[in-house]
Parts: sequence; structure tokens; C-alpha cells
Amino acid sequence: MRILTLARWDFTPNLLPGVASLVLVVLFIRLGVWQLERADAVRAQESAIMAQAQLTPLDLNRAATSPEDWDAQRWRLGTARGRWQNQAQILLDNQPADGRVGYFVFTLLRLEGCDCAQLVNRGWIEADPDRSILPDIRIAPDAVTLRGTLTPLPPSGLGVRADVEHLPAGLLRLQRLDLAAIPLPPGIRLLPLILQLDATASDGFQRKWPRPGLKAERHVAYAVQWFVFALIVTGLYLGFNIRRSFCHDHQRI
Repeated sequence: MRILTLARWDFTPNLLPGVASLVLVVLFIRLGVWQLERADAVRAQESAIMAQAQLTPLDLNRAATSPEDWDAQRWRLGTARGRWQNQAQILLDNQPADGRVGYFVFTLLRLEGCDCAQLVNRGWIEADPDRSILPDIRIAPDAVTLRGTLTPLPPSGLGVRADVEHLPAGLLRLQRLDLAAIPLPPGIRLLPLILQLDATASDGFQRKWPRPGLKAERHVAYAVQWFVFALIVTGLYLGFNIRRSFCHDHQRI
């Protein structure tokens, strides 16, 4: 059924393809808007992280002895005073850097002035292809004052097992970092955030700390793709349902 004639063109819609096209167009537009909303949320999160970095560094020795909203302290600078616990160190396995496979080294710092410990990410170290050869990460149990960034636990990949390998000298090799798997002396509690050691500290390994991978631009690109899909469906529907009108040509003969 022809319902519209424009110049030499007739628009003759087909009900079922029309409904299907409308559903797809609405869906694609909604997905595009959703991606734009995610981009706005990511920008807000990026701004919050930048604002956290401008705050006065959190004194972990004081914060550990008082009620603290630790989630609100993520990505804030922190300082800690205590002694390294050489007998409680962790190798977080399967951590690539610069095309090489290695470990992140985590060491407990027993905080002074409280019955608590802070887990410190001392950086990245290359792994030997022979799994039985372990890197030398020993550290003297000296009193130190550290500075770094408070971060959540590193994300685990899909399907990563929570295996714990007990190695010589109390060393643990983990596939996924789990605070509950870390052995602690009786009566010592572990603070819930990781202290990512400052790159200038002397007790660490390679530390090229990346910013959180938020990337609002990626969501904007996805939104553009969904909007393009909506335009393509619209164009295809019109292309299949608009035909050249022959009545005008016959009237001219």
C-alpha cells in the first residue's frame, strides 16, 4: 500500500520489516545513549581519582587505629611507618610488562603503634622461565617510612584460580591476590587497601604504575558505533521501501 508520494518517489512501507527496523533503531539509539552515560560516569570517576591525589597523604599509622571509610581512601597518597616482614612475602604470578612475564612483589609492613600490618606492592620483577628458580626479593627487617598510593586489590583475570603455592622461606606464589590467604601473626590485622610503593623509594623493583584504565573515550567510540548502526538500519529500510514513481513518467507521455 502506497501511503506517500514525493516528486517521483513512492514510500510503500511493509509492516513486519518496519516494526523490526523500528525496534532495532530504538535499541541501537538506547545503547548509544547508555555508552554516553557510561563515558560521563568514567569522567566523573577520573576526576575523583585526580582529586584524591591532591589530598594530604593519609597517615596509615593513625588511620589504622580509628574507624575509617577505606573505600573513600582509594587512590589517595598514604604514608606508613613500620618494619618489613621478610618472612611474609608474596609473588603475584602472570604479570606481563614490556613483553616479559613476571611477578608483582608484595611484602608486609608491620606498622608501629598498632597491632596491624600494611601490604605493600614493591613493584614488578621478571620471572625465570624455570618456575623452580625464584627471584631474590629478600629485604632487611629495618624500620622504614614509606610513601605510596592506596589502591584496591589488582583485578583477577577470568578463570584465574585461587591457587596458593607455599615456597621456601615462607614465600607465597599466588595466581590471584586474596587478603584472606596471607598468613599473619596472631592478633595482627591486615589493612584492606594496598600501598603501591612510590617510584622513588629504595626498597622496590620496577614501578611504572599505570593510571586506572578508565578511558571515557572508548565508551564514546562505542556510542558512535551504535548510532551508526541505527542510521544504517534506517537507510536500509528506506532504501528497500522507497521506489521510483512511474505515474509521473506516464503523465508526461
